Amino acid sequence: MTSALIQRLHTRLLSGVLFVLIVAVMQGCAYAPQVKQLQQNGWDNLSIAKAVELTDVPFFPQQKYQCGPAALATVLNYNNINVEPEELRAKVYVPKRQGSFQIEMIAATRQYGKLPYPLDPSLEDLLREVDAGNPVLVLQNLAFENMPQWHFAVVVGYDLNRSEIILRSATSKRWTTSLSNFEQTWRKSNYWALVVTDADKVPPTATVSKWLAAGLDLEKIKRYQQAQQSYRAATRNWPLQDKPWLALSNLFYKQKRYQDASAVLKQALSNIKDSAELWNNYAYLLKHEGCYQSAQQAAACALQLKADDKNIIATWQEMQQLDLSGSKSCEAIQCDR
Repeated sequence: MTSALIQRLHTRLLSGVLFVLIVAVMQGCAYAPQVKQLQQNGWDNLSIAKAVELTDVPFFPQQKYQCGPAALATVLNYNNINVEPEELRAKVYVPKRQGSFQIEMIAATRQYGKLPYPLDPSLEDLLREVDAGNPVLVLQNLAFENMPQWHFAVVVGYDLNRSEIILRSATSKRWTTSLSNFEQTWRKSNYWALVVTDADKVPPTATVSKWLAAGLDLEKIKRYQQAQQSYRAATRNWPLQDKPWLALSNLFYKQKRYQDASAVLKQALSNIKDSAELWNNYAYLLKHEGCYQSAQQAAACALQLKADDKNIIATWQEMQQLDLSGSKSCEAIQCDR
């Protein structure tokens, strides 16, 4: 989006009937359903500060068509990545479309070793992230649905008493607008929002499935250190769920770090006894270590939990074929259901 057009939208009042029409549309409750619902429920129910502003978030004034690089530079620099918008331009700017797309913004974030976490389409989640100290990258449509003017900005604050939100946007370091007007422009992007964070720092609104998916995306581009950090963080954040432990162990297994993989599952099983998947994978690692009898016992634990699962049955059958005469003397396995 051109900086000139954004500046006009930000600083000039439209005149006559057109101005009245646009204000009526943008302030209509039907176009800000989340704001309306949160107001009806009462801001106090959010359990966040009434007003927050992250004043130390840097600011990069946008050049022509460069809202994407400027916004991404803002959140990356806040996360200790020293990069200028011009450097990011080659990574995220699409000349034919005179702009940037979400997929390029996410991919570039990973290239700099950070974890891009997409928020749920929730104003409450956005406010909670800002309250926790995380600026939020958002995509807005500052015009109409059939004549879109897409624009990336960064939410850095809010004031619930005034029903306002604060953004780094275009050439404005501190652009304030009503929550209703913001939602109306944000809604047109299906409430797209992104938190950029260190891989070992789980955002407060994160869910285990989405966090692990973000870690897997790092793993796919061979950012193994960051992937490991994200999985390890997940085991701390959700210690009684098996999926984070499985993800971390699987990563070690792919890297042929078998002892590390085994140690992860052993630690997980000390607290999670009812996961057939943990027992199943542990059986294979015990087999790899030459602990054949223990592998059979682990497979039996898995089978007790999921007797109808084809994969579990196959594992148990495979372990039954092991020649116990060649087994090492290892710790006995007890399911302790």
